[in-house]
This record gives sequence, C-alpha cells and structure tokens, in this order.
Amino acid sequence: MKFVIFGKSQSGRTTFFNLLTGLGEKKKRLAMVRVPDHRLNVLAEVCNSKKRTPINLAFVDPLPMEETSELRSGDAVLHIVRSTDPVKEVEKMEEEFISTDLESISLKLEKLGKEYLRRKDKEAEKGIEFFRKVKGVLENGKPLREEMEEEGYLKGLGLLSLKPIIHVINCKFEEIEKWEKEAKRIRGRMKGGFAIDARTELELLSLSDGERKELMEEFGINELKSEKFLSKAFEILELVVFYTPGEKETRAWEVRKGTRAIDAAGKIHSDIAQGFIKAEVGKLDEFVEAKGWSGLREKGKLHLEGKDYIVQDGDVIYFRFNK
Repeated sequence: MKFVIFGKSQSGRTTFFNLLTGLGEKKKRLAMVRVPDHRLNVLAEVCNSKKRTPINLAFVDPLPMEETSELRSGDAVLHIVRSTDPVKEVEKMEEEFISTDLESISLKLEKLGKEYLRRKDKEAEKGIEFFRKVKGVLENGKPLREEMEEEGYLKGLGLLSLKPIIHVINCKFEEIEKWEKEAKRIRGRMKGGFAIDARTELELLSLSDGERKELMEEFGINELKSEKFLSKAFEILELVVFYTPGEKETRAWEVRKGTRAIDAAGKIHSDIAQGFIKAEVGKLDEFVEAKGWSGLREKGKLHLEGKDYIVQDGDVIYFRFNK
C-alpha cells in the first residue's frame, strides 16, 4: 500500500517522513516500512516456510512538481496538519481535492459526450449518466469518499477526494491528548486521526536505548506514538490482513474491510482473479492447531467459498483458479 504525504509549508511533513524512515528503509523520497506481524511468524513456523513476507507500506514525500501525480497514483493520503487550526486545514485540503476532481470529471463528461455524438454508444450514455451524478456530489462540496467507492467507472481515475485519508496533527507533546480528542471529529474516509510531536520523537529515536528511556521517564512519556502509528493506520483505514501460508512462502496481505474473495485474489495477481474458481478458507488459530492445510482438511475446518465471500481478518486462504 502506498501512502502519499501531503501538507502545507511548516506542517512538519518532512520531519514526519524522516521519522517514518527510522521505522524502515529510506530511498530518496520513499520510505518502505515493514509491518511487524507475529501471526505471520507463527504460520511460517507451522509450514516450515523457506520465505516469509510481511506487509510493506510505502510512504512517499513528493517534490512539489510531482505532488498531484503522486497523490493520484497513491492508495491513501497521509495529511500532516499544523496544530494551529487543524479543522480549517482539513477543510481547505478537501476544497482543493474537490476542485481538482471537479475539473477532471468535467473533462471526462466532455469526452464521453463527444463519443456519444459520434456513434450513439450505449456504454457512453451510461457513463454520462453516472458521471453527472459524480459531478453533482462534487458541486455540492462533498468529497467522493463520503458517497462512493473506487470501483466500476471510478477505478483507476486517481480522484483525490475519493482517497482514504489519515490526518496527522503535528503538535507539541503536552498537547497530544487534547488534539487526539479533536481528531475524532475531523472528517476522513474513516473518522479519526493521529496526534504526534514528530520533532521530539525524531530526536528520541536518534538516542541510544538507555538515553531514550531516561529522557522519556524524565518527561513522563509512556510510549512513542510513532511505534503505534502503523496499527493506528490500519484501524483508521479499516484494513484487515489475510495470509497465504505455504512451504515455499508464507505471506501477509492487507485489504480493506468488506473486500470480496475475488478482489483479494486480484491483490495477489490479476490472473488468479480472472481464473477464480473457489477459495479454500480457514481461521489462523485453527490452522496452527491443526498444524497446516492437511490437518485443517481432516478436521473439517476448511471451507470452500465463492467469489463474493467477504475476507475476514486472520483468514488463511488458498485460491483455486484456472491457469
């Protein structure tokens, strides 16, 4: 999953990006962060896997000239907000995203209109009707994420107000509790936000373990918010994790709540989704107790599910498909 960092001047976006690089590997303006996952390790041990692949999240801090294109191609937006007036900054960001999307949809409607006039195509007519509704949502000042999902006609268009968002309020340590309460009423795809003192945490992470512990005790800091950020991101974006355990590789995959089996298959490879037959699904704890796929089948704990099965957190899945 690719997060694109967005924020106005002096918001602390670069400081927050540098903080994230402390959790992962940095390459230019890209940070790759592995999500710690004890469940993956347990499954890999059961299968004696040669390889274990955790979820990797990409965080991009784009240059100004690349910002819009990166935002369009990203899966989610990480909006860094100054604590002076976070609600106002969120509203301004939404206005910018809505305005950009309105321009894109207007151009799309113009193109479809020309196609329809040229050959009276029924698909173009359906598209025109759909995008008129989309335009109406935007003209009413509403972000698309509140009304629609990124599927069908909207898939692949890179509409900004459709992107899920995490709002990160960058504030002083003593204000964190106050702004965490404030964040609960900030709009996003999923309601919620995250408050952090990015500069202080970056300084703490640069210290040795002993020095860090001493300073944290001195200032009454119980935990580093950056260490909780990844789990908070999963919570806010409502992501669930499923696993594909095996001898060659055991791998974790993240999808949004409500994802169908066929779409989860497509997450792995488009060929699996296209040739989808059935999904063999089990529960992680039962898989471990049964010591693998064969034990799960013997105990009758493995279920065959169709393409519309909704993937649950902790599912172990083997996809049957036509090659």
